[in-house]
Amino acid sequence: MIFQVTVNEMLVSKKHIFMEGIIMKTHIVDTQKRSFVLIIGLTLLIANLSQSGAKAILAQSSQERTGRERAMDRIVHIEDGIIRDIPQVPRLCDSMAIRKGKIDIGGCNLYCEQEGEGVPLVLINGGPGGTHHCFHPYFSAAKDLARIIYYDQRGCGLSDYKPEKGYTVNQAVDDLERLRKALGIGQWVVLGFSYGGILGQYYATKYPENLKGLILVGSSLGFLDASPSRHQEFISDQEREKLNQIRRTPGLSMAQAVYNLHLNGDWKRQSYYRPSPEGLARMALYEWVQDKDFGRSGPSENEVDLLGAFEGCPIPTLILEGKWDMTWSADKPQLFHKNHPNARLVIFKESAHSIFEDEPEAFFAELQHFLSEIPAISDNDLVNWKEYLVKYEKEKWQKIPEGPMTEQEKAAIEEFHRIKASIEKGQKYHDATIPLRSLLSIISAYTNRDMEAVKRVRVIRDTSDKPEFDSSLQKFSSLQIFRAPLPPDDVKEGDLWIIYTKESDTSRLADGHIFVLWKGNWMYCGSIGHPGAVLKWHSYVDKLKKAFRIPTDDKL
Repeated sequence: MIFQVTVNEMLVSKKHIFMEGIIMKTHIVDTQKRSFVLIIGLTLLIANLSQSGAKAILAQSSQERTGRERAMDRIVHIEDGIIRDIPQVPRLCDSMAIRKGKIDIGGCNLYCEQEGEGVPLVLINGGPGGTHHCFHPYFSAAKDLARIIYYDQRGCGLSDYKPEKGYTVNQAVDDLERLRKALGIGQWVVLGFSYGGILGQYYATKYPENLKGLILVGSSLGFLDASPSRHQEFISDQEREKLNQIRRTPGLSMAQAVYNLHLNGDWKRQSYYRPSPEGLARMALYEWVQDKDFGRSGPSENEVDLLGAFEGCPIPTLILEGKWDMTWSADKPQLFHKNHPNARLVIFKESAHSIFEDEPEAFFAELQHFLSEIPAISDNDLVNWKEYLVKYEKEKWQKIPEGPMTEQEKAAIEEFHRIKASIEKGQKYHDATIPLRSLLSIISAYTNRDMEAVKRVRVIRDTSDKPEFDSSLQKFSSLQIFRAPLPPDDVKEGDLWIIYTKESDTSRLADGHIFVLWKGNWMYCGSIGHPGAVLKWHSYVDKLKKAFRIPTDDKL
């Protein structure tokens, strides 16, 4: 008879090597006795190998079983030099029988493709700065299940590069809603992949009545998580050194950088299988195409904080996660699911970030099951959730740790607006007795292009940097004050304090700007960058001091 032995874990040089998929077959008579001898023999054989030799056997076994190299095989590929000539391969959608063209959503044209019939399913790609091409050719497998809608977000791919007031998450979500209207769709299912999951979740909170269902694939959380990423786990020191060399190479285009990085192991951060040469060329050429201003001032997932937003959400929601998605910590799926208590969570054991690429058969089986059994959403449940969201937004952002607004704070904010108006008319200003006045002093200093005045109210990390007066002035003068609580009476040298700022179009809390008390003056340090973290800034004081490199000596 045939006896199979699967070795799962063995010790080599006092380190564990995970033996996945090594299957040895032998003809034996006495199963119990011979299996013991076989396992002992295999253990001794591996124990006598060098660690690198053992890894080579593991990798070879994996490739024999699957025919494809996996990130966890830890095989090192290092190319000589930098490759600047990327193999020219066509877009997959160029040869697809698919409806395509630009859709006018009002002042901006979004590139859009459609195939199939049935329930409308719009796909939101990752990024920020990615394109719809990442979904090709995989989602054509669903064209018999749904009317599939691919599109490029504003400023990306083949869509118009029209930032207007600037590329933001809020703008991208409103663009998605305008696309729905332009296509004449009543309700649709929204699928958000990676960063696209942020847009999908935020869309659900802004336009819930237009959703039939929500699918989140390897989605960004939508709230702050301090857990460490695992994305470097399968990358060797040799590969890491090469990747840093590529990042330091001047003159590389986005496509050249992506191509060279992935050729030399960067694919292991988010991919389960090593991409084919043709697939890698396509990704480099077509999946990261964006406006030149997009990377500098584009949207960030830090713009939103959706923790607690989906309590009582009646929208049918499916969460799909890859076990080997190294973008986040291992407990990310459960953490994400906790914020979507009514959702169904499915974890794919042989997938990383792009589940539809790694396990397409299982992925599209789950998709078919979800689309074919979407329950109707109760009008009453939807009304209740929308009322909850209004209350959630109001209470969340009003409950800053310093308590309700005082009359003194209200007067200080009114003073801020009066003085700011006079600065804009040409009046110089300097006062650093409270953070709000220090902010006015910064605006005045940049308005008058006075670097010495800037140094009196701002922590300068690198004095060799040439000041960018125009961009800095635009940054500080555009800040909208949400709250500016006054520092306590017992504040002492080296203490931090905060000014809360808001979004100009929604009045939601956007960020927190940190100041340090130094020799009697409040000096500007920088911004926190995430509204969820802003509300907990008191617990991050030591980390903020380290991040802003606030010195302990007398020299600031």
